[in-house]
Amino acid sequence: MATEKIIVQVGEEITELKGADKEAFIADREATAEAQRLLEAEYQAKRDARESAITKLGEIAGLTKEELDAIL
Repeated sequence: MATEKIIVQVGEEITELKGADKEAFIADREATAEAQRLLEAEYQAKRDARESAITKLGEIAGLTKEELDAIL
């Protein structure tokens, strides 16, 4: 079990999470962080694929970077 203190506030009520509630909160936080990492990795992979495609297009068509930038 994690030793960190987790305090939540709803309106004026402040509560420390304990037991199953604390574990569920931590699991949800970790799942959210993992989902964000996956989204960022997917986004980066798409950017890399796009850059690779642009580079290949330029090589095939004999276009300069300026010409590619102008049409894309």
